[in-house]
Amino acid sequence: MTLPPFALLRPTTLDEALGELSEDSVPYCGGTELLLAMRAGLHRPDALVDLKRVPELSGVRVEDGALVIGATERHADLAVHPVVRDRLPVFAGMERHIGNARVRSQGSIGGNLCFAEPKSDVATVLMALAASVTLAGPDGRRTVPVEEFVAGPYYADKEPDELLVDVRVPLRTGLRGAYVKFQTMERPTVGVAVLADDAAGWYRLGVGAVGEVPLAWSFGSLREIDPDEIAAWVDPTPDLSGSEEYKRHVTGVYVRRALAKLEQVSP
Repeated sequence: MTLPPFALLRPTTLDEALGELSEDSVPYCGGTELLLAMRAGLHRPDALVDLKRVPELSGVRVEDGALVIGATERHADLAVHPVVRDRLPVFAGMERHIGNARVRSQGSIGGNLCFAEPKSDVATVLMALAASVTLAGPDGRRTVPVEEFVAGPYYADKEPDELLVDVRVPLRTGLRGAYVKFQTMERPTVGVAVLADDAAGWYRLGVGAVGEVPLAWSFGSLREIDPDEIAAWVDPTPDLSGSEEYKRHVTGVYVRRALAKLEQVSP
């Protein structure tokens, strides 16, 4: 099916981009999910606002103790970015294996989060990292934890006149991390991220792909993470990748594998 007709707007500043947004004029960067939805007739905006020329939405930097990633940064670029690889190797490793070659080369981190795909590797790892997003709109800027931003399947906590500006990941000295996933189809059946800051007694676990939204929990130690208990906590959605019972079983297996992988990671 061919794309429906639409206007293409190309702002060069954040203010220009915000001025172009409306219910019928939607932001566009990589378009890996948006253009598929348009071809399928599920979304028919009058105009696309191309964000690739807006410098305020790109770049990677360390600021105020956080790794700040611009919303238009592509997965393939983040996978090899020296700052990301040095400060958050678990995130760079996840980006190397997200989706397929088309998604990695075209898709952006901001687009991935705004689309709120239930099987998103990005959202799962960012939730485990306790990351947040910065949104800009007519009333100024606001910060939202990724756990709250991804509010439901294909639903993000963002108004039509807002743009996701960047993703902010708190940096921790001595952080260890591991991400594993089980995937036999285009998208994973389960993804598990485990993070540990032993000096601070900070431990996080994220599980995605099994249900409508990824989930994350905090623990006082790695010993508190019980794979069978985690499998009982998730809310699986039966689909072509497995039944509820099967997904609970695979969740338990991959929580164990994530913990085992973490043991081999040095701070």
